[in-house]
Amino acid sequence: MRLVCFILISFVAFSTSTLANSADSLLRVLEEQKSLDDLNQLYFTHYQLADFYVKKGEEQYDEAIHHYNLAYQIALGKNNTSKKTDCLYELGNIYEKKNDFPKALEYYFKIIEIEEGKNDFPKKLKTYIQISSIYQSLGDYQKSFENQIQALTLAEKSKDSLSIANSYYNIGGIFFYQNQYKQALGYYQKAKSICDVLGNERPVFSCTSAIGSVYEKLGNNQKSLEYNQRSLALAKKMKYDMGVAYATGNIAINYLYQGDFEKAEEYLKKSIAMKIKLDDKFGAIGGDIDLSKVYVESGKPELAVPVLNRALSLAQKMDSKNRQSDIYKNLATAYDELGKTTKAYSFLEKHIALKDSLINEKTLEEMGQSQQRYELEKKEHEITLLKKENELFGKNEKIQKLQMLIFAIITLGFIVFVWWYKTKLNYQNSVNQLLEEKNELLNGKNEEIRIKNKQLEYSNEDLQQFAYVASHDLKEPLRMINSYTNLLQRRYDDLFDESGKEFMHYVIDAVGRMETLLDDLLDFSRAGSKSAPTDFVSVQDVMVIVKSNLRHKLENLEGTLVVKNKNLPAVKAHRTQLIQLLQNLISNGLKFKGDRNPKVIVDCEKKDKEYVFSVKDNGIGISKENLEKVFEMFRRLHTRDEYEGTGIGLATCKRIVNTWGGDIWVASEEGEGSTFFFSVPCSVAQLEEEEIVEMPALVYNQN
Repeated sequence: MRLVCFILISFVAFSTSTLANSADSLLRVLEEQKSLDDLNQLYFTHYQLADFYVKKGEEQYDEAIHHYNLAYQIALGKNNTSKKTDCLYELGNIYEKKNDFPKALEYYFKIIEIEEGKNDFPKKLKTYIQISSIYQSLGDYQKSFENQIQALTLAEKSKDSLSIANSYYNIGGIFFYQNQYKQALGYYQKAKSICDVLGNERPVFSCTSAIGSVYEKLGNNQKSLEYNQRSLALAKKMKYDMGVAYATGNIAINYLYQGDFEKAEEYLKKSIAMKIKLDDKFGAIGGDIDLSKVYVESGKPELAVPVLNRALSLAQKMDSKNRQSDIYKNLATAYDELGKTTKAYSFLEKHIALKDSLINEKTLEEMGQSQQRYELEKKEHEITLLKKENELFGKNEKIQKLQMLIFAIITLGFIVFVWWYKTKLNYQNSVNQLLEEKNELLNGKNEEIRIKNKQLEYSNEDLQQFAYVASHDLKEPLRMINSYTNLLQRRYDDLFDESGKEFMHYVIDAVGRMETLLDDLLDFSRAGSKSAPTDFVSVQDVMVIVKSNLRHKLENLEGTLVVKNKNLPAVKAHRTQLIQLLQNLISNGLKFKGDRNPKVIVDCEKKDKEYVFSVKDNGIGISKENLEKVFEMFRRLHTRDEYEGTGIGLATCKRIVNTWGGDIWVASEEGEGSTFFFSVPCSVAQLEEEEIVEMPALVYNQN
């Protein structure tokens, strides 16, 4: 009976002539298999049914999801990793087609979690590509880029040329949607060169079409039209409907820039209709945006508004922020052409707000470089003005001397003038030569600064890579050692003698200390990787969080935490780092308590142009010769038997404060407690405020 079922399944799965009856046939087989209790065949039938429903179209997606979930449950029960990830991938794909991106990401992330540490590169690679594609659609280009880099790394490891080309193509797309067209063109050309060698027509089409779009953005309309016409011919040759739709839309844009609005409208309407038929909502939105531009450019902005509203509704349902930003911008233009300035301004504000939220680190870097160029040009302009002032001053002085010489002896005056003019000319030439040398020196210094900045970027990238290795690759074997050691202890504890149990304790303790050390190293590396803070953080709110985090420690040690000044300021800092800084300092005050119940006092005062915070404890104190050493990496003043720790906490605190532009120091007497101080610069707005007003102290203790 099982053999008959298998033959029927195979026939249904691979026979195209009986596709209309496949669902009924598979359902009958499914009923027969339930009585046979053959889970492998049952899994296969559910999977084939789901695949059949996907091919039937969007109206059958729910049925497909149902059968994929049943197949997944069977694979889960048999702990078959390959089958589990196959089902999860198909489920993510369906939800992506339904534009339910959060649900799709949920399934894709499950695959990454299951495949962690395994060498199934193709499955992880295609999953990272899908995740990147979703984030790109949502406008989160940073996450899209990170996941695409993961895919590229796996493709290079597996030496899969087609996948490498695919990653280059997708990275080009990320740069394209951030308006970094030259970088996008470079990646598209890399991808096309690989695809040309491989002779795969579909990727060649995609690269050709993308290069055409980039040339259009770079203003080379003629070259763009050539590439778009090539891609259209290639799509028709392959009978690739989606390719025809996109190539048609791209050619329409070329006609738009040529001023042929009639052809542009005709081609765009064809493209949009094809995309809607193929259920490509994202592409249809782009087509509507381009169609609205045609209407505005051809003097028919009233036709652009309903088209853009239709696109906006769909983009909001998809939560596609980059598409929404483009629509807001075009709505502002359309309403401005209609003379409705209030509505135009409203949509322009929405566009600017959304565009600002999508700005990336690359854009910020370019803004910084532009600012440097501006400063340099400003200095050069000041030097030019100074030259002109010197020339004017020289002319005025010449006139005054000439007037004096006219009233004196004319001949002697003429000789003196000639001598003076020659001297002045020589002096001016010397000054000009000196200015040229200074300018060359200034240019050289600017080049050195640029090189140093680039080196600093590479250093930060290395630091982030180190953080990843420390948090993932190094901790994974430790978790494995810890798990198996605990397993040995639970199962075979009765078989160990006293020495064996002692050795087992040493192993578990060492693993715990190593995990703590890695966590502290990770905190230390992250502390310096962030840029200077730009947002204000309330220290008062942070103290509430710190108090909550240390509540159990305060209770166990019967300690007291006092905030001496209730009106703590808001400072420019990273919120998580400020919590970590205060929590480290207060926690140290509680830990090194000596014989007395620990008491920690937090205070703040304004000094000149900075806030100075203090964390005072009544603990064992620090000797004078160790006051500077406590902030060194891995510096411990006590043995682990006396006080636990890794010797990294205060080094991390110092790095955090230095990132903000402040300083940290300590005052202490051995046996009398310690006071740790750290400073945070005030902003311009804060400098205009009054000094901090003393308020009743807040006391946090075990009650």
